[in-house]
Amino acid sequence: MELNKLIRENLRKYSAYETGEHPTEDDWVILNTNENPYPPIQDILVDIKSAVNENIRLYPDPTSFELRKEILNVLLRDKDTLTNRNSIFIGSGSDEILDILFKVFIDPGDEVVIFYPTYGLYKVLATLYDAKINEIQLNEDFSIPDTVYSAKGKLMFINSPNDPNGKSFGNATILKICGNFPGIVVVDEAYADFSTQTCLPLLKKAKNLIVYRSFSKSFSLASLRMGFALADANIIKEMNRVKLPHNINYLGQIAALSCIKHHKKIVEQNKKILEERERLTKELNIYNGISVLPSNANFIFIKFEDKSKTLKFVWDLKELKILVRHFSKPGLYNYIRVTIGTEEDNNKFLDAFKIIANKYF
Repeated sequence: MELNKLIRENLRKYSAYETGEHPTEDDWVILNTNENPYPPIQDILVDIKSAVNENIRLYPDPTSFELRKEILNVLLRDKDTLTNRNSIFIGSGSDEILDILFKVFIDPGDEVVIFYPTYGLYKVLATLYDAKINEIQLNEDFSIPDTVYSAKGKLMFINSPNDPNGKSFGNATILKICGNFPGIVVVDEAYADFSTQTCLPLLKKAKNLIVYRSFSKSFSLASLRMGFALADANIIKEMNRVKLPHNINYLGQIAALSCIKHHKKIVEQNKKILEERERLTKELNIYNGISVLPSNANFIFIKFEDKSKTLKFVWDLKELKILVRHFSKPGLYNYIRVTIGTEEDNNKFLDAFKIIANKYF
């Protein structure tokens, strides 16, 4: 058997998505994966533990009916968005939602529009599904250029707040894109709970818009892989046609429902992240030679004026068992992305940064 001749041809040029480094030892400060530094609140853990009972032997609700109802009636009640239960899709994390969108819309050779820089999985999946990629370079300030309004294609992906720089795109811009783009505009709001801005209200105005969110970041459920998408009911119907029958596990549904029930407590807990984001930005901006970009996410993006010093900071931090994210890609060499951690972890990062800054600045 020659395996290389049996696999799909486009897989021979395919490169899988690379996650951030994640040591298993306890003494590392992990600030490179954009995880929530706080565990689920105790009420949620109690609900999850209580759900580990004889029901585990049963298949979960394939429609996630109760979860869809609570997302619309409670979690999104104040978002001025769609309220029809047939307009919401539940996925195994936002990654499955992305995969399903490619299954629904993309034939080999279809055009997909993505921006650069942004979340890398869009390009990875476009390659996997043998799509033609139209990659539009963001402006120097990471805003969307006017050339986007003439773009064509089946799907366009917008990450807002955008990873890696952390800024949201304006609703006026997104609505104008929806009006000009002939295909489906997909807005990834995985980090939107850390922002005051959302394009969820635009769903009432744009039939070709899909907005999806995650329980991984603000709700601290990254391990359980829960996400949801909102769109016109006809789009959601097609997504449900191609999803696996039992794509959402029972404990994931229970955990997400508990998050919604206790979401006010979670918002209070996440205020610490916003406060720490502001503190880190202020304390880092005192250094000559770097600047911290404004962020609407649970991470900050630090620019080094001298590109040669960027990797020195990354490696010296790693020597001190502190991980941050560096992107060895054009236009990003002189930036590092730092996840907002607990106050204790952030203090360790700031102390280490000061030591290294005294060496290089």
